[in-house]
Amino acid sequence: MNVFRQFADWLGRLLEPQPTPSSLPRPVPGVAPAPAVPFQAPPAPARPARSRRAIMHEVFDTGMPVANRAALAGRTDELERLLEAVLDHRKHGIIYGARGSGKTSLSRIFGDMADERGCLVLYNLASGDVAFHDLFRPYLLDIAAEPQSKVRRSEVEALLNEPFDARRLASLLADRVERRTILMLDEFDRVHSLATKAELAALMKLLSDMRSEVSIVAIGIAANLEDLIAGHPSLRRHLIAVPVGGLTPTDLDALLRRCLTRVDLDITDDAAQMIVSAAVGSPYHLRLFGLYAALQADIAGKAVIDHDVAVRGLEVAFAEWRDVSRRNADLLLSQIDRPRVAALPAAIICLNAAMRSRVDRAEVIAELGEPGAAEQVDAMLDMLGPILVESSTPGQYVFEDSLAPQFFLLLFTRKIASGGAERSLGAGHDLRALLQDKGATQ
Repeated sequence: MNVFRQFADWLGRLLEPQPTPSSLPRPVPGVAPAPAVPFQAPPAPARPARSRRAIMHEVFDTGMPVANRAALAGRTDELERLLEAVLDHRKHGIIYGARGSGKTSLSRIFGDMADERGCLVLYNLASGDVAFHDLFRPYLLDIAAEPQSKVRRSEVEALLNEPFDARRLASLLADRVERRTILMLDEFDRVHSLATKAELAALMKLLSDMRSEVSIVAIGIAANLEDLIAGHPSLRRHLIAVPVGGLTPTDLDALLRRCLTRVDLDITDDAAQMIVSAAVGSPYHLRLFGLYAALQADIAGKAVIDHDVAVRGLEVAFAEWRDVSRRNADLLLSQIDRPRVAALPAAIICLNAAMRSRVDRAEVIAELGEPGAAEQVDAMLDMLGPILVESSTPGQYVFEDSLAPQFFLLLFTRKIASGGAERSLGAGHDLRALLQDKGATQ
């Protein structure tokens, strides 16, 4: 047999169908087969247990808005006002307040409740010098994608390729949208274009005048309220403004203890008071400082956060913030090294930023209340200039890093030492009390 024939025989055997081997035993004559055993899938591998620290991060969750109404600490009144005005009275809404005060959380819970009432709720984030038509095109695409929408795709496509103004958009929405629709516009403070703000104000007024089913809820810092209604005084009667101020110490304390209960930790009253006062009304900072205190308690193997653990948590929080925001931290630390009287204008500036979302030069001068206060405040604003951003409203500023004011106040009130590494021995004065003595309001 030649080599080609051998190859052909080998290939034929390779390709020839073979009976599938059976895994069942062959029957034996005279012996009853064994009963069939039902197939049982192998058990799923056990999920790895989450570490206690991972649970702490989830519970305090400093990076995300709250997910349910129960977690929206101290905002019941604001939520009810928003629901009544926007859903019942069909007004537009402005939610404003300090960064970290819970504006986005409030707006998310409001959106969830509006959705439960049958509204279509659409979200978008504002940014920079975005043009009005670019800001609203995503909403149009979402509205056209709704199964019951009467906004035709061809109408939307016509607006995708060319600029449009508030009147053209209002006409389309008023004529074609029949379902109650809420357009949520978050981070409106990032819009710098006055033309875009003016068009948005015009859109709100036109939608109200046309009795449209569409309402707009914008979320931003306080200065944007004035920017939005400037030149449109009649807009006030179509608008509900919901300020989101700092939480009361009682609400902050309840929030802290609720989070700690979920991770099986307790806290002494003095440690809780330290963390609450360090947050200066901010739920974000309360969660941040509470998280670091909880982590330090876990490291120390303690079931109770005491004064020393709380201090250590604040120190570690400061050190980690300084690592990621070195320029802001170093500039503020340079003011702490000055005598406390000389650093007082910086402290008042930071307290304004923490409690009122922005620094108002006139308010700081009034709160300082000393001869030559204007010169001291102007000198400090100039000193802090590299880490401040001037608002479109003259004489108002915000910190480029919204975490900075609370961290400066930690040092000024001597809750932690300047190095952020060891506890200060000096008791110091609580800055809130100091400003209240000067007649400041919160």
